[in-house]
Amino acid sequence: MSRARTADDILNVNVGGKKYTVRRTDLLADPRSKLAEWFKPGTTKPIAQDKGGNYYLDRDAKSFRHILAYLRLKKEKFVPSLALPSKPDDLAKLVGECEALNLAELKEMALDLLTKYQRTEEQHYVTSYVQMTLRDYESFQFEREQNQIALKKKPSREEECQPNSAYDEWDNL
Repeated sequence: MSRARTADDILNVNVGGKKYTVRRTDLLADPRSKLAEWFKPGTTKPIAQDKGGNYYLDRDAKSFRHILAYLRLKKEKFVPSLALPSKPDDLAKLVGECEALNLAELKEMALDLLTKYQRTEEQHYVTSYVQMTLRDYESFQFEREQNQIALKKKPSREEECQPNSAYDEWDNL
């Protein structure tokens, strides 16, 4: 069964028995990943399908939800570290899945957080996680404010016509 592939398809993906509905553009957010390789439009690489016609990935479903959250945040140019799980065992599993799917940035973020966990006592782990997440979010907010200040000048005609994100596109339908 051959499906036409376009950049904005909505796909049903079965990951280790858990079904996800996702935009193809989300799976393409990290162009160096195996997900981008498998799902990019025009690829001839076959992707396995289950009996229901869903694309099938034999990966850990729980870790994949964090991967998908990361890809969505990355696509929206938001703080990707917000996708990290808070538990060390989930982080360790995520590192393995990132290695398998060639998601280098997410893997490094997870390894950094695991390293912090190893250096602190368990009761301080959550505090470290929250502090890191808040720091990343504050940095994001600061950069966003700086960009808004820089964009106070009148945008070009082309920039006025383009939506800011996929969510803005959805609102404009």
